[in-house]
Amino acid sequence: MTSPAAPNPDGIMARLKAGTAAQHAVAESKPLEAALIEGSIGRVQYQKYLAQRWWIHRELETATDRAIKTDHRLVSLGLPSLYQTQNLEADLAHLQTNLESIRALPGATHLVQEIQKAAPATLMGIFYVFEGSKNGARFIAKALAKAWGLSDTARFRYLDPHGEQQRAIWMKFRSDMDAISWTPAEQDQMVKAAQATFDAISSLDDAIHAG
Repeated sequence: MTSPAAPNPDGIMARLKAGTAAQHAVAESKPLEAALIEGSIGRVQYQKYLAQRWWIHRELETATDRAIKTDHRLVSLGLPSLYQTQNLEADLAHLQTNLESIRALPGATHLVQEIQKAAPATLMGIFYVFEGSKNGARFIAKALAKAWGLSDTARFRYLDPHGEQQRAIWMKFRSDMDAISWTPAEQDQMVKAAQATFDAISSLDDAIHAG
């Protein structure tokens, strides 16, 4: 198997990382994120967390399916293999959640509205945030499994969808994103969308934690 190319310091992924560093740091500092990392989040609060993510991912993946049809550059990214809606529904089923009862909080509603009107490149800025979050989420899955007395992370498919393949999948995504010839305007749109997504997540996590 060919190893993914080394990160391109001038590529879109490096720019996304640098351009969202401040917003990413704020998002990671939220009390809800701390509770997840520590494994101290309660089942009810965790259910709310998953429910709001389900609301977002369902719309994100529908919009991505449309974008792939209109912008064939996205085909190379293999995005459907990265989708999370089914994983969220499996996790929510373990928590006996009625999907029809889920109502979006303002932060999720705002993000969904942005997703619905996003151009393909803008959409990839949003997708980048959630795809990148999988890297740290693996550790959260292990912390929660330990805290809840579970022997593995099977009930945390959203947090650990790829298992030991996570790093390789992320590196391929990074390389494939850098291989696309994004215009300067598209790159600007992507960074702006990623920044706004981190801000929306921070707002949403605050609302979940307060509830």
